Amino acid sequence: MKLRKMPINRCLIIGLVLTLFFAMIPSQAQAEVQKTIRIYMDGKEILPPQDQAAVIINDRTMVPLRVISEGLGLTVDWDHAGFRVLIGSTGFQGAVPPASMSDAKIPGVFMDGKEIKPKYANPVIINDRILLSVRDISETIGRKVEWDQDNYMVLVMSPPSITVSAEPQTPAQVVEQPPETQQITQAPAVDGDIAIMGESVASSEQLRALLKQNNPQAPDLADLYLEIGKIYGIRGDIAFCQAAKETGWWKFGGLALPEQNNYCGLSVTGRAATASEDLKGANPAKVQFIEGKHGAFFDCPASGVEAHIQHLYAYASSNPLPAGRDLLDPRFALIKRGLSPRWIDLGGKWAVPGYDKSKFASIEEALAVGESYGHSILKDYYNKAVGEAIQIPQTVGL
Repeated sequence: MKLRKMPINRCLIIGLVLTLFFAMIPSQAQAEVQKTIRIYMDGKEILPPQDQAAVIINDRTMVPLRVISEGLGLTVDWDHAGFRVLIGSTGFQGAVPPASMSDAKIPGVFMDGKEIKPKYANPVIINDRILLSVRDISETIGRKVEWDQDNYMVLVMSPPSITVSAEPQTPAQVVEQPPETQQITQAPAVDGDIAIMGESVASSEQLRALLKQNNPQAPDLADLYLEIGKIYGIRGDIAFCQAAKETGWWKFGGLALPEQNNYCGLSVTGRAATASEDLKGANPAKVQFIEGKHGAFFDCPASGVEAHIQHLYAYASSNPLPAGRDLLDPRFALIKRGLSPRWIDLGGKWAVPGYDKSKFASIEEALAVGESYGHSILKDYYNKAVGEAIQIPQTVGL
């Protein structure tokens, strides 16, 4: 019996060849997972467990929850019966709700007995490790967590500590006052009308004392801020406090590095520089961008301070630079001049969003109760420098 030759479909052959070809090329998601993601906490690299590194799943950076939580001094326990992870802050002794008996497929996350509902990606278990998205970790542990896409780094930053005094306090002796009046001690209120332009009030000694309480190793820039601020008519004392907030008392730990002399995050946008950035008139002998790094680099601390003062000057004033001063701020020309005369006006402009989105729905709500970016500079930093308490006479009825 003679077999008949079957016709071969050329399209079928081409399709099979293309299928095999593309199967040999890893997808972008697979390639991203294979890259090494490094984790930094307050500027110090922490190593994830050897059996499970941070990975990218569906465009979300997933990080082992235990390594970050324990790095911050939190306790982490796995409740096998309840299929949930229990995170506890230092000293937490509260009750944890009983485990649900449901057949959960997604592990639960509890912080100090309160269930945390991830907003951005469900937790996953890989190699017996719980992984949570960077954004969800940030909201769960109450820390600022950033993802550096260009350098594949997760940056975890603790909030700056504000120390009023390092010495033990002696309880104040209560002295009876005449019935007509009594002295009452209270913390100074935040004056939301304090202008960015004006003469400094806090002395260099006051600024330096508060600085050393919070970071004894920090560079001493108090005199520079007062002197350069005076040239521009800017409150150098409060600009110093803003720099303390932006750098975490010069501990940095974010995208900017100490050697940049960049004390207010100029041009730190989350995207690494290419070294071809337009300086927009800034002196190239004193400011530059370096490929792969974040933000502007200044040649010395004085240049970094003056660039900061110039940026404030752009927000608060429409006048030209003082005579004889070089432009050092590469973003000076991008500011709508004179838009923010007060410190509290910087919220939503200098700092975006400029308020805690977990507490408020808008910058207007935060401003109404004194919880904006500018309020924080005044309340959490400046008020600490000028004095912990004020004496207010008050009439007390019999």
